[in-house]
Amino acid sequence: MKKLAKSAFVQRLLVSFAFAYIRFVWWTSRTERDWHPESDALLKAGRPFIAAFWHSRILLMAYHWPQTGALVHVLISQHRDGAMIAKAVRPFGIEAISGSSRRGGKEALYEIVRLLEAGKIVAITPDGPKGPRQRAKFGVAYAAITAGVPVIPITYSVKRRKVMGSWDRFVLALPFNRVLLKADAPISVTGLSIEAARERIEAAMNAQLAAVDGHFGFPPVPPGPPLELDSRPDLATER
Repeated sequence: MKKLAKSAFVQRLLVSFAFAYIRFVWWTSRTERDWHPESDALLKAGRPFIAAFWHSRILLMAYHWPQTGALVHVLISQHRDGAMIAKAVRPFGIEAISGSSRRGGKEALYEIVRLLEAGKIVAITPDGPKGPRQRAKFGVAYAAITAGVPVIPITYSVKRRKVMGSWDRFVLALPFNRVLLKADAPISVTGLSIEAARERIEAAMNAQLAAVDGHFGFPPVPPGPPLELDSRPDLATER
């Protein structure tokens, strides 16, 4: 099975299936897009920011962007599944930054800061690749402080779903659905320490997730165990 999973043919097949499934869910669903006016203004003005979302909401996240025309750079794992994700989201106008907190993290973090300073939008899942669930790692705070940009929490929820038993409680959106895409107000980290910024980002993202799930009558997903504090700023986060 491991040899089969490494097969280029199998990987292409899985990517094609994932892309087709995401499209099918989207095309058969009714969607509401709720962007905070300040975040919408940043997007329309072409200003740089970090879009932060939890790992459990990857599936339909690419649909935040096609109608805006914005080019988004996303940190994606160097592992095999990361390469597959990069291929699946490329048709949505999303460029991959290769790296993770375990492999190429420091280089990826420097690249994120460089892109932000160049005026680009970067999307990050602060709890990837393996958790703890809904706990922001330090990379997102470090990048925002270093580049001097705000963080915009973005997420979505769906009416019909299956919550998987994975570490992140991955939400599998089902076809013929109702989808709420949401972006909250930009979070300023100016003048904050990395830990204070990390805590502010994490709290805002968890409040947002509880709100969108509550919109469809679902209880909040509890976060995983608290993050072990570490002063190193090279703990890059990933999609």
